[in-house]
Amino acid sequence: MTWIKVAETSEVKEKSGKELNVEGNRIALFRVNGNYFAIDAICRHQDGSLAPGALDGEIVECPLHSWHYNIRTGALLDYLDGVKLKTYKVDIRGNEIYLDF
Repeated sequence: MTWIKVAETSEVKEKSGKELNVEGNRIALFRVNGNYFAIDAICRHQDGSLAPGALDGEIVECPLHSWHYNIRTGALLDYLDGVKLKTYKVDIRGNEIYLDF
């Protein structure tokens, strides 16, 4: 495992997301009910960032055209079967957020 510090916990507000650039990869980091989730940030539809999308529990809605992804599994929930975004393990160390990259 290669753990990389990507943010401070104070940078990600509850029920919101933040886009990160980690080694040239766009990652969306979300906080829901005090838990952090990280997935590839780019929607498979038209390359919109999921980070500013509306959250309903563990579901994020792409702000461009309303595609829905589960932020825990990366699975697309509508339109195309079998489409998944990559997910990343998150570790909280004090006030620091690390991803297994």
